[in-house]
Amino acid sequence: MKQLHDRFIQKSQAFWAFILLPVINLIALFLADPINENITHIAYAKHHFVFVLIWACTCSYYLWCCTANLIDRLMHHKKSCYLLCTISCVFMIISILIPYGQSPQWAKLHVRTAMGATIAYILLFCYVLCQLYFLYPQIKKALNAYLSIITLLCLLFLLTGCISTMIEISFVIMMGILHYRIQRILDK
Repeated sequence: MKQLHDRFIQKSQAFWAFILLPVINLIALFLADPINENITHIAYAKHHFVFVLIWACTCSYYLWCCTANLIDRLMHHKKSCYLLCTISCVFMIISILIPYGQSPQWAKLHVRTAMGATIAYILLFCYVLCQLYFLYPQIKKALNAYLSIITLLCLLFLLTGCISTMIEISFVIMMGILHYRIQRILDK
């Protein structure tokens, strides 16, 4: 597994961060009302389930590979960080498989799974960046950028009152660029 994400990071991170993730997320942007609907709406109300599954797998795979690569640089807590990263990314995909419009119970399970996985990832990534900051002080700007991204997205959530397509795609695109920048800083 380690060789897989090492090869991914070295060979294709710029392609994923600047081409693939923006393109697949812009497609999602055009399939839904970016402020009032979310990616799940594209799957279940607009019947583009396969696209949304591909979107979820692509985004989760990228987040997992890049975060696992950063976890490799930590001196301690590697196993628990890998486990939490894997669980959160897998549950991001599982949340898409839970039918949102079938019943209130399924809708609650879908929302709780998606939110739980995303919050776990956000907290894990913050922890990883803080730990890396102690080892590599040059990533202070990246840590500040990450906190700014999360703050901005939380403000958007408060303004719209829902997790919208705009918030979902903004998170993925900004994280893709941030991961790329962090990797470049650490490779110097």
